[in-house]
Amino acid sequence: MDEKERAEQRKKRKRAQRRKQAGKNFLIFLSILILAVAAFLITTKVLDPDFKISSLIPQEKVQQVVSFVKEDVLKQTTTTTAPPTTTRPTTTKRQNYDYTSFDDFAFDTSLQGNQVGNLLNKSNGTVTYSSSYIYYSIAGSGLYRFEPNSETYTDLVVNRYNFTCLNVLGDYIYMVDTDSHKLKKAQIVGGDMVNVADDIDFAYLYNDKIYYVGTDNSVGYIDINSLEKTTLYQAEAGKKVNFVGISLSRIFFTTYDEVSKYYEYITVALNDKSDRRYFMDDSRDGNIINIQLECGYFYYYKKQTDDTYNLCRQKFGSEQIVTLLEDCSLTDYPVIYANRLYYSAIVGDIIQAREYNMNSKDDKMIVYASRPDDINSIGIGYGYQYVFLFGNSQGLYRGSCIYTSYSRENAIYFSNGGWRYA
Repeated sequence: MDEKERAEQRKKRKRAQRRKQAGKNFLIFLSILILAVAAFLITTKVLDPDFKISSLIPQEKVQQVVSFVKEDVLKQTTTTTAPPTTTRPTTTKRQNYDYTSFDDFAFDTSLQGNQVGNLLNKSNGTVTYSSSYIYYSIAGSGLYRFEPNSETYTDLVVNRYNFTCLNVLGDYIYMVDTDSHKLKKAQIVGGDMVNVADDIDFAYLYNDKIYYVGTDNSVGYIDINSLEKTTLYQAEAGKKVNFVGISLSRIFFTTYDEVSKYYEYITVALNDKSDRRYFMDDSRDGNIINIQLECGYFYYYKKQTDDTYNLCRQKFGSEQIVTLLEDCSLTDYPVIYANRLYYSAIVGDIIQAREYNMNSKDDKMIVYASRPDDINSIGIGYGYQYVFLFGNSQGLYRGSCIYTSYSRENAIYFSNGGWRYA
């Protein structure tokens, strides 16, 4: 071998060594990158347990990276084979709706007609507020407005009406007349009522829509400008519908099968009633009761092994369940306002309206009633700095300011047409 050939061989060896070193350097870089990404993801997951790693890297990008490593780095080639055609069995349920961006719950609470808990619990939405006024309905008497600063009231609609599901927005108050099952509206300063819709059992107002449950167990919404009624779902015979809540794009509700005794948890898109899904697994035997969705959080009572109930909170899309209250004496819907939760409880022969701070865990009584005729018919109502106990069937109307200490002297009572202290 002459000198020229030996020089050529040396060049080939050097090129091979450079390629080998480049490969080693690439693998070292790749290892460092993988460790850095893993550290980032672990830190993110610790700080936010609800974070979904898959949301950062779409599957098609993952496949591109895998192909690059195999073909360009490892010099491997792959052959794509079309999967065999199969016929999937039909199912009775569509894909579950168990995760969405939390932006879908970015509500403007000033556009909310009432709290969901106020409407669903045993007070039946007979209390609400707007601005600095509280609106309330007295069974068989009419509709009133209460001014907290002066603790004075004004008659709005005085007649032998039974109004529930009060919702206030702008210049109007909306309510359901339980005698006629008509949804009505009137100006908040008082005046003639206007009929909005017939055959309504439940109503919740947000922004430009009134979400309703009909007497025929239909679910939908009514445009407050055109008063056009849109039905999104019609329950089958033998199933009872109950409202749960809304997001900015969907309505959530349950159906209860009165024969088979189980609940289904259904959500329907507001702009496409064919987009119907299930946001929780079916439940039976009272394992979960009185569920509501307020500002992106579920609140419900969960049965324990000893048949008692805990009040729980669960962020939409999260598997983490937070226990707020244990061994609840009553399981009526609480009312959620900011970081505070208002609920009713029984202690001996006394029913209490209590405030629970979900941040500090402070728990205090606001107002109470001793030895009521029917303790299970009384509901709690929240309205701008005041908490009430309303028992329409027995004429119990009592309230107190959340900033005062509880006592009989600090409670106001409705009797003979007006509010007064004891």
